Amino acid sequence: MHERIIELTTALVAIPTHEREGEAQQLLASWLQPLGFACTIDEIAPGRPNLVAQRGEGGLFLCSHIDTHPPHGHPDPLSCRRQGDLLVGRGVLDAKGQIAAAVAAVEAEPDGAALLAITCDEERTGLGSAQLSLPEGPWSTDGGVVLEPTDFAICTAQAGHIDVHVEVSGSAGHAYAPEEGGSPIHAVLAAVDELETCNFLKASHPLLGRPRRNIGRIRGGEHPWRKPGRASVDLTLGVVPGTDLAGAEADVRARLDDSARRWGARGTSFLYEIVDRSEPIELSADSVPVAAKLADAMGIALEPGGMPSWTDAGNLLMKHAQPCVVFGAGSLSSAHSDHEWVRLDDLVKLSGVLRRLL
Repeated sequence: MHERIIELTTALVAIPTHEREGEAQQLLASWLQPLGFACTIDEIAPGRPNLVAQRGEGGLFLCSHIDTHPPHGHPDPLSCRRQGDLLVGRGVLDAKGQIAAAVAAVEAEPDGAALLAITCDEERTGLGSAQLSLPEGPWSTDGGVVLEPTDFAICTAQAGHIDVHVEVSGSAGHAYAPEEGGSPIHAVLAAVDELETCNFLKASHPLLGRPRRNIGRIRGGEHPWRKPGRASVDLTLGVVPGTDLAGAEADVRARLDDSARRWGARGTSFLYEIVDRSEPIELSADSVPVAAKLADAMGIALEPGGMPSWTDAGNLLMKHAQPCVVFGAGSLSSAHSDHEWVRLDDLVKLSGVLRRLL
């Protein structure tokens, strides 16, 4: 099983999928069709197809995504490398290694009924799961499993988010000239500080703790002796279950509107946009029977966990009325990093759990 998972993961990692997923979906279909799966590749945008593969009726519903985060500074991102007990490369964790474990499981249980939905565009807009065409019929009565790195926690709660872009422009000039307007860099930093005081960020959830947030990109300036003419920031704010998303967005807008008035009075142009948002979700374990079955397959008592990041589980529930838990091998901390890794033994363990479910 170890060698087969290395083989499958290596083949998937070798295909760049951060912008187009067609080649990887065709490869997956070529593995699944000989196993008795009826495969449908549905292009929902140019070069961006979903894959839905069904064998039998009923059985296990698995979903994951074939696209990856961009390579950024990842050295040799399209090579799956063995470093001791680790596999290293873009997608080994998030989520091509998870998919390889699922393929190995359905290979090992050739009679197990299953529906596999492998989505595109999860890392950007979630278009794949939003427009996923699922078959009609008696499948997934137990709920689904979205394969993502959770360190084998069976996550029945998932945080939402609000993504914000702020852009400020003004008059560039000498650093120490009499200040006629506000500095765009000061404006965006002040806006970030103001957003940190949003009331919904003070909430706490028993499975997720306090909402997480991240300043993902900040731009502005050319030289310490020049006041910049433009600055911008992109950030994401987490929203935990139990928080009203509309109320949280209103809180964000109120604070940014106040910043726009304050900095506009100083001669700057202060613009912002809510780029993306998602509802937080929480399910009872009873509403997703596969949660208890996952725990049985691992030989543990069920203790639900929380996923702090958005996954396809959000669209599956909100747009397709399909409840899912989020579950998988490895730690979210190495996803999107310049040294993305996963333990090979964890992928083998995941494959064994999925095989027992089948």
